Amino acid sequence: MRVSVKGKVRKPPKYKNTAETFEFKAAVLTYYDTHTMAAAIGVFWSAIALRGKAYATKKRVVLRWKQHRSRIDSLAANTTTAKLKRYRAAGSAKTLSDDAELDLFEWLVAVRRNKIPVSATMLQQETLEIAKISVPFSLLPFAQGKNPTGSIAPADSDEVAQTLQVRYAAVL
Repeated sequence: MRVSVKGKVRKPPKYKNTAETFEFKAAVLTYYDTHTMAAAIGVFWSAIALRGKAYATKKRVVLRWKQHRSRIDSLAANTTTAKLKRYRAAGSAKTLSDDAELDLFEWLVAVRRNKIPVSATMLQQETLEIAKISVPFSLLPFAQGKNPTGSIAPADSDEVAQTLQVRYAAVL
């Protein structure tokens, strides 16, 4: 227990939760397909006593893995992701553009300059406001299917290119 000044005692964290690799999860699920839960937990976590509190917790974990079996198997089959413990697909998190991040930074500097404390909620709300105002990259005029010269290619550009090629071949 920690010594406290105000009389409130807070227990120190025990750090009992452990993350396992997708390779390990797939191995546990494969073993569980042909054996009982008690046997699977006994093989992979030999320190856990049967029918105890830790056993019930580990049983819930394995059953949760079983619900996500297809994802675990696909990630375990890939050598790049097999050793990972958590996986979030690229692009799944919402990110701000560079301009939007700069706007957020300028807002943060201005608020701090006025000696106003910035909470996580304030920062989150301002970020959402900036994200609403920001225009998606695909709607920007320079990102709308223009060719390297800056002009938009017409719909029949392939036909025009082929007729020009035939004309040049006839001349040469």
